[in-house]
Amino acid sequence: MSGSIAHYDVAYIGQALKENELSQVTLPASSLTECRGEIGNFTLSYQAEEELDQIQTSNVVINLPHQEELPVEGCLSLTGVGDEFLAEADGDKPLIIIQDYQELSAAALSQRGLKLALQAKSEDPAREVYYFYQAMRFMDDNDELYEEARRQEVIFLKHDLGELEISQDGEVFYSREDIELNLSGKLVVAPELKPAAEVERLARIFNITRGPEGYLQVDNVYLQPTLSGKRGLYVLGGARGPNALTYQQEEREYTLQEIKRNLIGVEELDEEERSVDDQKCVVCYTCYRVCPHGAIQRDEELNSMQIMPLACQSCNLCISRCPMGAITRSGEIEEQPQSDRQVIICENSAALAREKADSDPMAGLEVTEVPCVSTVKKEHIYQRLAGSEGDLLILGCISEACKHLTGHDRCEQVVSSAKSDLEKLDLDPERVNYQRLSPRMAADLSAYLADWKGEVLQ
Repeated sequence: MSGSIAHYDVAYIGQALKENELSQVTLPASSLTECRGEIGNFTLSYQAEEELDQIQTSNVVINLPHQEELPVEGCLSLTGVGDEFLAEADGDKPLIIIQDYQELSAAALSQRGLKLALQAKSEDPAREVYYFYQAMRFMDDNDELYEEARRQEVIFLKHDLGELEISQDGEVFYSREDIELNLSGKLVVAPELKPAAEVERLARIFNITRGPEGYLQVDNVYLQPTLSGKRGLYVLGGARGPNALTYQQEEREYTLQEIKRNLIGVEELDEEERSVDDQKCVVCYTCYRVCPHGAIQRDEELNSMQIMPLACQSCNLCISRCPMGAITRSGEIEEQPQSDRQVIICENSAALAREKADSDPMAGLEVTEVPCVSTVKKEHIYQRLAGSEGDLLILGCISEACKHLTGHDRCEQVVSSAKSDLEKLDLDPERVNYQRLSPRMAADLSAYLADWKGEVLQ
């Protein structure tokens, strides 16, 4: 490993973007072995010939090509045909373009198919060109290309699933309403796009979650298209998803703008600080595994996990899942209760419902807002009950409204366990209650609190 570590504005894993203002380095995806640190100060370890080496970078961009899979052997890919394909000697055969076979293609593939059809007609106006599609996808000048192709007598045939079949010999069978076709010719099919080959391994290295289709972006995001779950890590192409093929230029420009903005300065997303007590931490890696933002790593010197403040996005999953209770946040209140009627509410549900009520339904109650009720632990419940003779009510989210994955279920399990412990000690388990609400349930909140207040006063 080299003695000094070079620092770059951005490190590209795969293909670099053209940009003269940023210092950059490009690493093959297969060479990367580890990533430590956070936005502004990543350290990447990689295999350089016969030894390991390291670089430091403020941002990381994963830009890899999609894997392509053709639905039928023997046909040509719409992304791979060139001029020589149309110039071959068997140009008298019909050209058959299939845009959507088993699933809808990206709009960029529609564009390529339309251009190929027009090119074939330009070279030989008498040639038959068949264009099969489930839905025409529009971007840029696709609508103009489509209209021009119709004027050039390209034969467009719309199909649904089951109405089009391709044999292993490349014959096309089409049946729709009163049309029956059996075609053979030069067959070009839009490929199915799949995540880049290295995506699964890179997800482990950067400790981020993959989406249901295997890409590094969990959701199909339009306003912030290339963000990953990890701050400072951006995904393009076969790391991002099928839409990346359609919006290549826009997504590249957006990514470069974000990188330049990061270089000016990055602030923590939350004023509260999350910290790990190294005396309690047993390095079980639970927090590391559940963090969706790759914000936790091991501190080798302390032999404890640590939370990187710039990477943390305040979801508190680490707090709710730590089996040793070793993770805390600076905003947690451990004061003795001042009221016999205490309520802990989620800021994303009951707190919003409270604001929408005509009058404050929580007047006279001691109310504590938390980012997610999953942060409530049994010791917090016991502490509050021990300091008063009253009851404790916890108001979390309904499943559909919870922004912290399984926070609502986690709290319900904690409350159930606390009730069981109270019962074993011959104490009243009904002193702690749990209820789920949505942000829109202002009327339900008022009615429920009215009933609960009545029970407490009895």
